[in-house]
Amino acid sequence: MKAVILCAGHGTRMRPLTYYVNKGMIPVAGKPLLEHIVVKLGEQGFPDIVVALSVLGDQVTHHFGDGERFGVRMQYSFSDEPLGTAGEVDAMRALLEGEDDFLVHYGDILTDLDAKALAEQHLHEHATATLGLVSGVRVHTGVAELGEAGEVVSFVEKPPLEKPCNAAVLALSRRALDYCARGRDFSNDVIPEMIAAGERVFGFLDERAYWYDVGRLSDLKDANQALGGSQPQVPA
Repeated sequence: MKAVILCAGHGTRMRPLTYYVNKGMIPVAGKPLLEHIVVKLGEQGFPDIVVALSVLGDQVTHHFGDGERFGVRMQYSFSDEPLGTAGEVDAMRALLEGEDDFLVHYGDILTDLDAKALAEQHLHEHATATLGLVSGVRVHTGVAELGEAGEVVSFVEKPPLEKPCNAAVLALSRRALDYCARGRDFSNDVIPEMIAAGERVFGFLDERAYWYDVGRLSDLKDANQALGGSQPQVPA
C-alpha cells in the first residue's frame, strides 16, 4: 500500500516562516517536519511514498531525492495552485495506478498513530475509507457552560475534547477517488458525502498516540518541546 503525504498547501498559518521555507521543511526537534513523517511511515511498513508539493517544493525534492537515504522510495506530484486536500490526491491518480488502497497523511501533522494497524483494519473491513482518530486533542480556546439565566457556571481554558478527533491520517480505497476532484476537501466534502451515500466508512481509534497539528506557530512550539527540540527563530 502506497502512502500519500499532502504537503502542497501554502502554509499561510505559519507565516512568516513559510515565506522562505516550504512548510514540510520547517525544523522540529532538529529535523524537517516532513522527515519525521517520512521516517515514521517507513518504519510502519509504508516504503513507497508520494508527496504532493506546491510552493518551494524544490526544497523538499533537494532534501529527500528518491528517498533512498531515508529507507523509502519517494515520488512527487506538483501543482501551481491550491487544489484542496482531495484535489491533491485527484491530481496524482497516475502515480496511484494499480493501487487498490492507499494511505493519506497530512503534511502538517506529527503523530505516532499506528498507521499499519489502521491499514490492516481498513483492508479487513473492505472499507471505502478508514479515518485515523486520536483522543485528548485540546481545543484552542476556553469553553464555557451557561446556566438557565445565561450566567457562566463553569469555564475551562483549552480543555481536551472527549470525543475521538480526526488525526488527518486515513486509508482510502480506489473507490474513494470517485469523490475526489480539484477544489474538494476530505473533511468538508469527501468524508461527509461518502457517509451520506452509505459507503463503508470506519474509524480507527488509537488512544495512546501523540498528535500535534504543526500548522500554526503555537503548535510548532509545543511539538518542539515534546520531541526534545527548541522553537525555531522566526524571521523578522
